Amino acid sequence: MNRRMPFRSTKLPCLLTSAGMLSSGVKARPLFRRLAATQAQLQLPGPKAYPIIGSLPAILSDKDFDKQNTYLYFQKLFRTYGPIVKVEFPGQSPLVLIQRPEDVKMLFELTGKNPVRGGMESVKKAKYNNPYFEKKGGIVVEDGQEWWRVRSKVQVPMMKQKSLKTYLKEMDQITLDLIERVSQHRDDKGEVTIDFLEELQNWALESVCLVSFNQRIGCFGDEKKSSGDTKLIRTAAIDYMDAITTCEAGSKLWKVFPTKPFRKMEKSLHFLTVLCDKALKEAEEKLANKRDTVSEDDLTFMEQLLLNGDGLTRKDIVTFLVDIIPGGTNTTSDYAAVILYLLAKNPEAQRKLQQELDDVLGSAEGPLSSKQVARLSYTRAVIKEANRVMPQMFGPIRILQEDTHFKGYILKKGWSVLFMNALLGWEESVFPQAEMFLPERWLRDKPLGYIHPYTILPFSHGTRMCIGRRLAEQQTYILIARLFHRFNVEWKHPDMVRDYKFIFSPRGPLKFTLLERR
Repeated sequence: MNRRMPFRSTKLPCLLTSAGMLSSGVKARPLFRRLAATQAQLQLPGPKAYPIIGSLPAILSDKDFDKQNTYLYFQKLFRTYGPIVKVEFPGQSPLVLIQRPEDVKMLFELTGKNPVRGGMESVKKAKYNNPYFEKKGGIVVEDGQEWWRVRSKVQVPMMKQKSLKTYLKEMDQITLDLIERVSQHRDDKGEVTIDFLEELQNWALESVCLVSFNQRIGCFGDEKKSSGDTKLIRTAAIDYMDAITTCEAGSKLWKVFPTKPFRKMEKSLHFLTVLCDKALKEAEEKLANKRDTVSEDDLTFMEQLLLNGDGLTRKDIVTFLVDIIPGGTNTTSDYAAVILYLLAKNPEAQRKLQQELDDVLGSAEGPLSSKQVARLSYTRAVIKEANRVMPQMFGPIRILQEDTHFKGYILKKGWSVLFMNALLGWEESVFPQAEMFLPERWLRDKPLGYIHPYTILPFSHGTRMCIGRRLAEQQTYILIARLFHRFNVEWKHPDMVRDYKFIFSPRGPLKFTLLERR
């Protein structure tokens, strides 16, 4: 699980100025006392660091360091040094690790006006190399004014519940198609014989393309609903995300010459760009024909961007579509796979979930409604508990844009702060019975005690919150409701293994057993 975080290089200013060193003895002593106090403020706890090589000797010599399970080392750092830890890596700016929810809340507030995330340098380079994008990388790779110029326009249609409800019926049908497909590929004991993870990827891709293109692409074999070569679209989306994780988490040789993963990223990026540009042209033509008769409530996602995205160019919209299609495929399918696995491993929680589904859905005749989804409180708790037990990432990162006073320390401009609040999900002091999967802890009455709202943030927070959050949640509610209302789901294999590069991803193939409830 070796992960190299995207840090920016920075130089610390010299604390002893030439003026101070040349001052007279009488005047110098108060100055030196002030400087010493300032130096003390800068000494954040953490493993010993050296010039150039940083904390690397301390990390590599630690018997508990395991590059395949780096989170264990981070946990040890917090146990050893406390809730705020500084680590330095060769050639990178200092990294400050925090995890307490009150500290996370404070840092979000301190960086809220200009939340610079950095990273995704390989994606930025691939886009900047492509003349189509005109040196504008979109909300995934940009920061500052350029990021906000696009984000402020696309977040309204993407995050508004009313917009997504428009697609609820079709998303429900996509989920039913998924369930029908996997149910037809079971052995005599009910075990699904095809890779469930791959089918979840098809399900997620079909759903995100529905929103992006306002049509289905035929991931489940219905040629009448297919809008092109579905296999090529799926391959491009998966290859694009695989290339990103390899480039961002592995060596940075792509900065020197185009490595194989980087070339794969560029190839997939080109394919997706052509695809999205074509889809946008079709949307423009349809909109031109009905512009005077269509109501605001009937606008598709792309039509909302075309009509209401003042300041957005058509290339801005294409860039955004290119980002959400692969991003919404891998992350949502991984997210869903973990939830299904945890419910399969915890039959008591599954039973309580099914009781709620029986009460809300009844005979489940007809499409799922938004009112029914809104009543799924235990389902919502299941998703939150899954995010606690098996998070997809450690937490968001911010690069400080100015010197920041924090908890008696001075965090310097250019330093990175990693909010590792996901690790708190496994702490008994924060979550009683932390080893157990207990969705009840998230119900309104909080039977296991108060939970700080900044403890678990799977989609980040604030203006840089994952823009696909509402879409992913709606997809997942539908999947859980439909699958567990019809089936008892079991897992009869060794524990799920997840690989960590940029995020935690289940290692396929995944094999679930589906047994009809009635």
